[in-house]
Amino acid sequence: MLQSKFLKMMATAVLGVGCLLLAMNISLAENNLNLKKSGVETSVKSYWQSPFSFSGGQLDGTKVSASALQLDSTKLYAGFDSLGRYNGGAYYYGSYTTDVIPVAFTEAIPSWQANTPPGTWTEIEMSALVNGVWTKWYTLGAWMEGNQPFERHSIVGQSDADGYVATDTLILDKSATAVKARVNLYTNDPAITPTLRKFGITFSNGTDKAGVVPSNGQTSALDVPKRSQMVFPDGGEVWCSPTSTSMVMAYWANVTGNSAWNIPVPTVVDGVWDYRYDGAGNWPFNTAYASSFGLDGKVVRMSSLAEVQQWTAAGVPVIASIAYKKGALDNSPIPSTDGHLLVIRGFDAAGNVLTNDPAAASDEAVTITYNRAQLEKAWLDNSNGTTYLIYPQGWTTPAGNGHW
Repeated sequence: MLQSKFLKMMATAVLGVGCLLLAMNISLAENNLNLKKSGVETSVKSYWQSPFSFSGGQLDGTKVSASALQLDSTKLYAGFDSLGRYNGGAYYYGSYTTDVIPVAFTEAIPSWQANTPPGTWTEIEMSALVNGVWTKWYTLGAWMEGNQPFERHSIVGQSDADGYVATDTLILDKSATAVKARVNLYTNDPAITPTLRKFGITFSNGTDKAGVVPSNGQTSALDVPKRSQMVFPDGGEVWCSPTSTSMVMAYWANVTGNSAWNIPVPTVVDGVWDYRYDGAGNWPFNTAYASSFGLDGKVVRMSSLAEVQQWTAAGVPVIASIAYKKGALDNSPIPSTDGHLLVIRGFDAAGNVLTNDPAAASDEAVTITYNRAQLEKAWLDNSNGTTYLIYPQGWTTPAGNGHW
């Protein structure tokens, strides 16, 4: 039966846990300060993934079916979109709230793997523990595969004294010591449910400096299909992210024989477009799109290209977010950019980076080799190592190091 839901406030953390988290944060801060004094810039990065079958945490109007999260039609909550954020009318919903996740961070980016039949959508929220006090819930976008019952979009206007949401990234003014995440599932029809397979959050505190970690010697040259964003008039010049996503999906189509993953660039653009941001560069919208076809997809932040080498050596091309000023990246088809994404498909014996850069003027011209030091700087200095990882479920991936 339907229930009316009262607003639920997060429980205050147990004093002992709060003291432990505070001590952890002080220890991390002191360690970072010592490293900075020694001339080495450092960061603390980590990746958290939802537990198997969503064990732990709290289910409200949701259930676990075949290890995935769905709405429970017998316990749904009724809501009305009085703010015009969603469908402008009545809907039903449920949620899953994690346990407290102890982690030191100032920035967090969620990503998720879900399927949303027409009339359903998903949303992820986060609340951080800062100086012993929980922040409000910040919302990291309303997402669905299509554009019904409304257009997918990020959520603007969330700034307060604790931080803000920059399209797809929660940015805090001060370091947090813990976080809780809440996944909301929505539907127009109680008989139809979205399905969430898993979700994760990449956390960062500080930035990494390029050139600190040398090449690990791993070489690879993955045969990623070549696709240029520039061959598409009327908007292609800003389609770097979906073009890169399209290339990686097509690569997996060739590797596995699953032709459903070979999707034209304009179709991917339609599937990732953020109608509030008015662009196709929303990071988790891109990985969520790939995941909706059954691939594993997530956004992570890495600390060096040596980490990327592990992935390309495992047969996984990665998508990197970069930016650079004029003259800072030799061989680039565009002189400078405030934000760009490209596919890293391998490394040569010298450790330089083999890419498919969608900014090239033609499909054949996208294969470009970049100087390792220059590309690593463009990546770490500007997106803090932000990377899309997209690969088939069950694919053998590098051993986890806490960053993925």
